[in-house]
Amino acid sequence: MTDARNQIVDALDIESYLLCESEAEAKTRIAQLMQSLGLARHVIVSLDFNGPGAHFRVRAYMNQPGDHYTWLQP
Repeated sequence: MTDARNQIVDALDIESYLLCESEAEAKTRIAQLMQSLGLARHVIVSLDFNGPGAHFRVRAYMNQPGDHYTWLQP
């Protein structure tokens, strides 16, 4: 059975709400989350800090131009 993660052509978008005390803490926690998921190459697309936390959207790049494309393997 093929790993679904290897079938993602370009990027994976994640959106959620994170409890935190500041925008700076939110950025740190998002980076920690992405590292823990094994998604080191990422960009925060939007971050809206309000009240008890931050609503965020992050894009994790599974494959970028010039990468060894996993879906081309036999």
